[in-house]
Amino acid sequence: MKKFFILPLIVLLFAGCVSVQNISDDQQKMAKEQAMGEAMLEAFKKQNYDGYIQFIPPGGRQAYNKEKFQTDLREIASRMGKIDSFRFLTRLEKEPLHELVWAVRFQSYSLKGEKIFKETIFSIVVGEVDGVRRVFLFGFK
Repeated sequence: MKKFFILPLIVLLFAGCVSVQNISDDQQKMAKEQAMGEAMLEAFKKQNYDGYIQFIPPGGRQAYNKEKFQTDLREIASRMGKIDSFRFLTRLEKEPLHELVWAVRFQSYSLKGEKIFKETIFSIVVGEVDGVRRVFLFGFK
């Protein structure tokens, strides 16, 4: 009788360990993807082109060149102001890709010279190529 009780208990213990490992792998992947997006936002804030495109595959770097980056900096600054802060919102599953979304807070000034804040969305779409996490789509919405 005791054997019937102990065997299922052992099976449950080992099954639990496997699922914890899978969750841990997924959490590590998510943390890495989140760090990638935050590095891009910091680079955009500092107007650092090389930092901004560091996770983009080489083909994408040809399409999104330094001139396009400078244009985006000017357009966003004129509409929104300068990045004040950002906060991670969520990770959307689009297997085999993930879309990560941040709320980005900008600071600017009213016509009266008063400090004002505006928020918009920044998102990246991340996938894996040859075992390396890469950003395939990105931008402010």
